[in-house]
Amino acid sequence: MEIIIKSSNVRQEKTRKDNIMIKQQAAIELGRDFPMVFELTVQSPYPPGRYHIAPESFRVNQYGGLELSPYDLALVPVK
Repeated sequence: MEIIIKSSNVRQEKTRKDNIMIKQQAAIELGRDFPMVFELTVQSPYPPGRYHIAPESFRVNQYGGLELSPYDLALVPVK
């Protein structure tokens, strides 16, 4: 499973508490006909390339299930 970043362009989104969230478009390849496009919340933009999800991006939710952290998603370049 790889995350694809095609552009380092970002957009800023203002929250209800007047904080700024930085969003970057990405896609994930899940073995289907086309990659699934989504947005990442980032501290700074990732350069274009292919990435894996870093292990520290996973957490256990309040019900004991595994989930991705929505605000701390980290990517590691594919080597």
